[in-house]
Amino acid sequence: MTGQLRLILPLVWLAGAITAWEAVQTFLLGTPQALEAGPGWFLMLLVFAVLSELRPVPYTLGRVIKDESLTITVILLTLFTFGWPTAVLLAALTVIIADLSSSKPYYKVLFNASMYVTATGAAGVLHAVTASWLQQLAPAMPQIWQLISAQLAAGVAYYAVNLTLLMLVLSRISRVRLPQMIVWGLRDSALVNLTLISIAVVMARLWEIHPTAAVILLPPLFMAKVGYERYTQLHMEAESMLAALADMVDMRDDTTGKHSLRVSEMSYGVARTLNIPEEQALLIKAIARVHDVGKIVVRDAVLLKPGNLTPRERAEVEAHVEAGGRILNHLSAFGSHLAIMLEHHERPDGRGYPFGRKSDEINVGARIIAACDAYDTITSDRPYRPRQPGEIAMAELHRHAGTQLDPKVVRALETWLIQEQTLRADWRAVLEKTQPNENNGIVLRLETPQIAGGGNGGHEAAGLRRHTD
Repeated sequence: MTGQLRLILPLVWLAGAITAWEAVQTFLLGTPQALEAGPGWFLMLLVFAVLSELRPVPYTLGRVIKDESLTITVILLTLFTFGWPTAVLLAALTVIIADLSSSKPYYKVLFNASMYVTATGAAGVLHAVTASWLQQLAPAMPQIWQLISAQLAAGVAYYAVNLTLLMLVLSRISRVRLPQMIVWGLRDSALVNLTLISIAVVMARLWEIHPTAAVILLPPLFMAKVGYERYTQLHMEAESMLAALADMVDMRDDTTGKHSLRVSEMSYGVARTLNIPEEQALLIKAIARVHDVGKIVVRDAVLLKPGNLTPRERAEVEAHVEAGGRILNHLSAFGSHLAIMLEHHERPDGRGYPFGRKSDEINVGARIIAACDAYDTITSDRPYRPRQPGEIAMAELHRHAGTQLDPKVVRALETWLIQEQTLRADWRAVLEKTQPNENNGIVLRLETPQIAGGGNGGHEAAGLRRHTD
């Protein structure tokens, strides 16, 4: 737990405790509506809420996983039918029972319970305030619309408070600015939560007729959950499938290890060092993870060849870029960002492939992946040469900055590697002591056609000069 979380969590706990105390006092001052209607209905809603909380829908939010459940509908229905104190009680019991059943640590149980209770209290306050305001300022509005408007406002208040508190914690965990996390949260959950709020409003209307009448909305409620679950599942499975393909490419040459994963992590770090927005940096990271996926179509005889490549074999290796683009084009998450994949073998001097683009014509994400790809290639064992120290790799990247690599990206990569303690800050002095002669045959020659990596990507790095001599 970080220092900031040690401050945030107690504040959320305090807000939940104050709201819960207010609810308890209200209970003590009068007979709760839930008891007047019969505790059986309250217990039914509690069971449904707990079951919903036990089976949430997970989805990726930046670098963290967030869960979405149907609990908001049950809590709001309880608020509209039994009043906010009963809803607060249901929210607290739901989280405590579900989280303890899932063996979550105490601070998570307390935070989740406090978050739900606080959001429910805020919804109750806005429900009462909106209803009173509409009666005074819009008396001509039909009573049914006043009631529905107040309930919708309460639902939005619940969602807003719940989202803000959750994003506040997740932003500290993932080290992303709170506004960015809220934007992501709204983008990925606003529509489904507005649907669940609307269902709660309709169920409340049916409940007035008879509680059993509200049951007819359970099927569409479950359909909303199943549809959202399928959507997130397909999205996560698609990303997992691509990552598995990338791993297959790496495993075809056991000397490369987790090349794609390392390039992915480096690319994200460099992107953030360049102050690229978090969402774009995560996109670059995702594409870097699968940047070599097109090599699945390259024959082993070519990909793992330790000797010189023929012009035909070289063309086969280069074709992996467009093959990867065709694979990613089938996924909507990557379809509009194919330039990052397609241009990661382009060069500032225009001698790259497949398009021969120059300098700023090349997507910044592609330039980042190219530098990270080259660094990992040089510092990894390859069929045609052993791995080289980071000092030599960084010297090579600087030597070819401006021709094969973007100088700004190379400097950002150097900064990030030093921050991560992967590269010594005095690497130049170390290199001077260990390799006083830059052209002693150990330093790699990258002056022909392209730096790249992964599998036999080194044929386009240290080894390609041999193939063109």
